[in-house]
Amino acid sequence: MTFSSLLLIEWKIAPRAMLRETAGRFILLLALGSFLLCLLLSGGMNRLLSGQWTVTAILRASVPAAEGEGIAGKAVGLPGVRSAAYKDPEAAWKEFLAAYPGLESLRGAGGNPLPGHVEIRMRPDRFTEADIRAVEAALRPLPHVEKILYGGEALAGLLRIREWVNAFFWAGFALLCGVTFLIFVLQEKARCLSLAADFEFLRERGVPARSLSISRASAAVLTGFILAIAATGASALLLFLLESRLPLLGRVIGPATEILTPSVLIPLAMFLFSAAIASGAASSLQWSAVQSPRK
Repeated sequence: MTFSSLLLIEWKIAPRAMLRETAGRFILLLALGSFLLCLLLSGGMNRLLSGQWTVTAILRASVPAAEGEGIAGKAVGLPGVRSAAYKDPEAAWKEFLAAYPGLESLRGAGGNPLPGHVEIRMRPDRFTEADIRAVEAALRPLPHVEKILYGGEALAGLLRIREWVNAFFWAGFALLCGVTFLIFVLQEKARCLSLAADFEFLRERGVPARSLSISRASAAVLTGFILAIAATGASALLLFLLESRLPLLGRVIGPATEILTPSVLIPLAMFLFSAAIASGAASSLQWSAVQSPRK
């Protein structure tokens, strides 16, 4: 028999069982791919927190709007800053009343008591205390900036909690990977045992056990790679479809277009190859385990 015919030998011997097993593996890889994609895009808690937490540069009284816009432009150019928006005193007052209705009397005859300010939001991957302090250090010396508000000790505590939560998410992903590999191993073992008579028949007809082992492992690697591509592609397509219907999903996980960035594509490529290698390793391990009593 040729290598190409051996590569698909199990599909020829037990097509229905292989189809059921392949469908199960696709579902497992779909869950893993979706989990990984969400982790890579969101950075765990990073995107949610960076979208809610702001660094605020309070400007001095009577700072012209042009100067405020200039400070916002300078902030946008700083490393780690995703966006910066200047709010003039009138906009600041409206936001204050929206947050604390019924306090219109504070304005009184003295005019607007609130100064203008610049709201700065950090990139999810640069939402760290060091990057936020770098923004503070860059803006504090400016003559039109009165003070910088960024949270201080509260931010430090929040970032510590964020690290624990992110570690929990990645530990969960690693656990799912381990469970998936274990399922692959059990599937391979069950298949080896159920097809033992067929493999013995092939060996009696002159097909070396080594050739069977290599062909099974190669088929597992190829199938694992194809299934990982299909599952990851389905995960990405699902995210694209849901993003427009669930705006909250985009704010928590991130825009689907970022899938095409190197920071996401490279780990996804590693996932594809890892799934293929895990499939091949499960095949080789169980073939050796089942065949060892025969030696």
